[in-house]
Amino acid sequence: MASRLASEAPKVGIQATALVAASFLSGAMMSLSAIAIPVFLDTNTETAHLLRQWARLYHYGHIYMPTLAVGTTGLYAYVGLRKRAANDKKWIRYVVAGAVTISIVPFTWLMMAPTNDTLFELEKLALANGTASVSVLEASIVQEQVVKWAWLHVVRAVFPLVGAILGLVSVLQEFGV
Repeated sequence: MASRLASEAPKVGIQATALVAASFLSGAMMSLSAIAIPVFLDTNTETAHLLRQWARLYHYGHIYMPTLAVGTTGLYAYVGLRKRAANDKKWIRYVVAGAVTISIVPFTWLMMAPTNDTLFELEKLALANGTASVSVLEASIVQEQVVKWAWLHVVRAVFPLVGAILGLVSVLQEFGV
């Protein structure tokens, strides 16, 4: 008869929750660049409206996405610290998965802030001057900046995806797969 410990599957509830959260975060982020931004670009006839839509998208994303990244990182860190305390050498994988996931924050500060700032400035100008004063040249600049933001956002969405993959590999190894 197998011992009780040998017959029980390892508990992976927190790890699985972190994995699902990281996957959801990456998917939600990717959908903004792959679906929302193209819809904005295809349906807006006024540059000021495009800028307002982008600013609202940014506003809600800024509320939810970093919070979800912090929560996911916290779950990975919790698992990593518990495994380290138990002298399980696989703890580092969970910590790395968390670190990669939270990397969306410094990536935003370092790589996306200039584009974000430009778009916010353009929005401020469009609101101050009204839609009638926006030239064709300015409209193309706005569209260029929104497309640039979308591509940077795709790159940023890869971080939690990599975290989810690392988390998945770690969970599968716990099951001996």
